Amino acid sequence: MTQDPVVRLHLYFARDNDRAVILRQGPSKQFRLILWHRDTDRFEDGQWLKHKVYPEHCDLSPDGRHFLYFALNGDWSGVSEGAYSALSRPPYFTALSLFPEGSTWGGGGRFLDNVHYVAIGGADVIGRDEGLVRLYQRTPDKDCPTGLRTADGRPAKIAKAEAERAFLRELPPDPALSLYDTIGGRLHRRRGNDLVLIRDFTEMTFEPIRAPYDRREPGAAEPQPWHPLDGEGS
Repeated sequence: MTQDPVVRLHLYFARDNDRAVILRQGPSKQFRLILWHRDTDRFEDGQWLKHKVYPEHCDLSPDGRHFLYFALNGDWSGVSEGAYSALSRPPYFTALSLFPEGSTWGGGGRFLDNVHYVAIGGADVIGRDEGLVRLYQRTPDKDCPTGLRTADGRPAKIAKAEAERAFLRELPPDPALSLYDTIGGRLHRRRGNDLVLIRDFTEMTFEPIRAPYDRREPGAAEPQPWHPLDGEGS
């Protein structure tokens, strides 16, 4: 008897508006990004990724426009070094920036505000996160009390409350999580002791989707830089 794949939904909420991102998992190493407009319960079904994504190492920007994720592809001798952190625009995995990590011990990142973020990994191999600023965690000192500096070593101009988010070992649960339930790949809204179904995500199957901001040339004769969606028909 063949069992249906287990579907899990991981939720990420924008802090500045009603946007949220759903990271759909299932089968185990297939993931899909879905943009959810909570004010109208409208969904934008996005790309799939056939690499293992670590939900606990992902984060959504306060305005819901950018997503940081950590994935494993196991190609330890390749450009990705086997595991990588990447920044994208939901509901797409197509990377604006990609930081090879080389292990599964760390990875991922945090948004401190809509512009500044920290990401674990090496130098960016794509370099298309225009308007965003990657910060680096350094030892706090008199010149830089937060310990967060830009790539050229300058202290980051960022509020203390936002800066503290970079140093938390784990992010606190979002209060919005208490409003919803994700039993069996189905999204419900909590109303007292009752659950009201919003949408069932269990029947989705892989389909190739191209991000509108993807600059890779399909079928190009010249070699192109490695990308996490290579070979997946996306």
